[in-house]
Amino acid sequence: MTNDSEEIQYKVWASDNMVYGPVNLDILLDWVADGRVTPDTWVFAEGINSWKPAKSLPALGEALAKYHASTAPLPTAVELGKAEGSITVEDLRQFDALAKFGQEELEQFIRHCSIMEIEEGGIVMKKDSPGDGLYMVLSGGTRVRIIAGGQDTTLADVMAGSFIGEVAMFSQTPRSADVIALSHSTLLFMSHEQFRSMIKTQPLLASEFLFAVGRVMAERMVAGNQRLQAKASSEFLWL
Repeated sequence: MTNDSEEIQYKVWASDNMVYGPVNLDILLDWVADGRVTPDTWVFAEGINSWKPAKSLPALGEALAKYHASTAPLPTAVELGKAEGSITVEDLRQFDALAKFGQEELEQFIRHCSIMEIEEGGIVMKKDSPGDGLYMVLSGGTRVRIIAGGQDTTLADVMAGSFIGEVAMFSQTPRSADVIALSHSTLLFMSHEQFRSMIKTQPLLASEFLFAVGRVMAERMVAGNQRLQAKASSEFLWL
């Protein structure tokens, strides 16, 4: 019995405007791993009988994601203290969780954070990487996604004024999904160590921030439960 990689043949319209193939799926995946086939490369698959971008083919989704993750540079937060002077208190007032904080409290908060810039398509965090801190999206936006069964599935778009990665930081567990920048974005980063430092030096500020983030986490859980309940209700058959 032959497998899918032997049954289906593919052709590739490469960047030099030449068509290569037909080749089976195994060879096509090797070309993805070599960077010869990118998400926007046009691929012809027997059975579909049309040219489609590689990123639209389920069989290539996971391989393309792995190649992107291995080649895209990971953003590196600048050293502690550099956020101070780079952003203002007004930049933080867009976060509902920080709305009740005063001027002095927010100035202290900034001292415990780092700042990072990331280009469109850059990886903010990888699935299974350490949950070493949380991010606050100051500008731009990000996409939370998982790769399962060869499918690139968007879990959520997280835009300016929102948190990312707080659950993994507080639970000290690996990241549960990839997060990719949708556009040029600026993020504030607070590491686990930076948060512990805030607990020691500004315990009241830390406790208020923890309570605020806890509320955000609870609201997400409630929203998730409501989505599950709505889905279950829609699938229930009344007889």
